[in-house]
Amino acid sequence: MLTRLTLLYLCSLVLGWQTLVAQRYNVYYGNIHAHTSYSDGCKDSAETGVKTPADAFRFARESAHLDFLGISEHNHSQAGMQLASYAKGLADADALNENGRFVCLYGMEYGVISKGGHIVIYGSDKLIGWERNNYDVYSAKSDYTSLFRILAANPHVFATLAHPEPTHFSDLAAQGYNLTADQAICGVAISSGPAFSKKTDYSDKPSPRFYSYYKTLLSKGYIVGPTIDHDNHNTTFGRMSATRTAVLAQTLHRDSIIAAYKANRFYATEDWNVKVDFTLNGMPLGSYSKNKGTLQLTVTVTDPDSTDAIKSIKVLYGKPGTGQMPTVLARSATDTLSKTVTLAPGNAFYYYVEIVQQDGDRIYTSPIWAKN
Repeated sequence: MLTRLTLLYLCSLVLGWQTLVAQRYNVYYGNIHAHTSYSDGCKDSAETGVKTPADAFRFARESAHLDFLGISEHNHSQAGMQLASYAKGLADADALNENGRFVCLYGMEYGVISKGGHIVIYGSDKLIGWERNNYDVYSAKSDYTSLFRILAANPHVFATLAHPEPTHFSDLAAQGYNLTADQAICGVAISSGPAFSKKTDYSDKPSPRFYSYYKTLLSKGYIVGPTIDHDNHNTTFGRMSATRTAVLAQTLHRDSIIAAYKANRFYATEDWNVKVDFTLNGMPLGSYSKNKGTLQLTVTVTDPDSTDAIKSIKVLYGKPGTGQMPTVLARSATDTLSKTVTLAPGNAFYYYVEIVQQDGDRIYTSPIWAKN
């Protein structure tokens, strides 16, 4: 069976990994699931005065430990979206974007909950939808086969599953591996929200209720990483919770942030400034490689807050395409872990890290995929 992972292994053989290994990345923290009055967000605008995407970006850039914000408006009029507003939102993001200080992104959240599921989409300058006179690109309501085809065909797009339930996306998690869907999506939310919170003291923290969905897709062979986003519907951008999606990028630049998502170089964290250095033979999380023999897996966790000590590090691993859930490969009760892995000929595995801090905050990384 042809999978995206097979295609990526072939690319790694052709291109080599020397330049990738030599690169060093910075960590930037953000949220790409949020709404303004252009759909059904900023419900408290009468109180706060924050209404448009431009207002939201100005608010968010003053939030603590937040380097980028993505506004992902619902794509249909039932939730308030009008075709002209999508272009306005893109223009607001361009006008407020400040590479080097604060990155602004604008996209859409496609779909409905009933008989559907929501997908957060960035990189498209055209609104995807199904309502007459309210789309640039047509994709029938709840037709995820069509949507995945559209997304996979656009090299500028990246997409994440917003708050996936078992039956969403035409029962994606219950079906066999889908190459087009794998080419279309790069991330899965392991927690989301609380969507309608009004807190601005960073105290809300959702449970990782979608973690099992993430593990299911990994087991089927999907190349996806974990996200934590806020789904803001009030003026809480960056301040409702200390949870963040952390990306590994060379610079705080919009193109660099987008490239990090597309390359699965991100991790989901309930702590707003923890740094995770997870490598396999020097390659960062999100990498895929064909190697022979011995591999060196290392994890180093750092946090500038002295109270955020590490309780545990776990490396989990699984065999893509088998449908079997990942299991624990190694553990550590300190802030570092090192493990030597030997791959037998023909074997392929993915490895990712789950970290728990002493205060209970959890961090989940994207995997590294390796094959002999």
